[in-house]
Amino acid sequence: MSERRQVWTTLATLLQRLEREETAVSPPSPDLTPITEELRKLGKTQFKTNTLTENQLAAVQTTLTQLEHSQAEQAALLDMVRQAQTAQANQRLLLAVLPALDGLEQAIASGKHYLQQRDKAARLPHPTPQQAQLVSPADRAMLAGWLDGLRLVQERLLAVLEAGGVRRIEAVKRPFDPFLHKAVGVVTTVDDDTIPPNTIVSEEWPGYQTETGVLRFAEVIVYKPE
Repeated sequence: MSERRQVWTTLATLLQRLEREETAVSPPSPDLTPITEELRKLGKTQFKTNTLTENQLAAVQTTLTQLEHSQAEQAALLDMVRQAQTAQANQRLLLAVLPALDGLEQAIASGKHYLQQRDKAARLPHPTPQQAQLVSPADRAMLAGWLDGLRLVQERLLAVLEAGGVRRIEAVKRPFDPFLHKAVGVVTTVDDDTIPPNTIVSEEWPGYQTETGVLRFAEVIVYKPE
């Protein structure tokens, strides 16, 4: 209870006691009656005013509390939206890196294949002048250096993906999982009899995933015997 309300409540109580005492002893003086009535009215009016003011203050406080909760909820919602937008932007950036990584892997694979063919040609007993030039040590060193440069770029791109929480999906020699892999072909026979059915025997395109889901499914070849 506020101090003003307490004062007027005390005043009203005293007036009521005064009325009872004056009634018991003698009738109130005609000159004091208007003053007594005016004080009583003032006390009642002030009491109502104080009660109304306190109720209004309580309502305002409740409204402010509700506004604070609403602002906190809106701030949390905005933070969630910002996080979702940031995650989507990061995902788009990572997806843009994957084609470049695919191209590097293809180039490295082609370079390795060429080196194997070149080394075979270098072992020919009587190479032609053109073959001798192609299989020269300088040519092989240049190609090997080119492949090393591609591998370095590949490692850097993989580091970027790893920093973004992206990891490559394991595929070859793993059971086919429709939540991670996409079958683009099947084989009915394999060289190793110990390989169980529904096993991935090769990978056409690598897949990648994050903690929240798959960025790209791995495209694989699956062993399915007849």
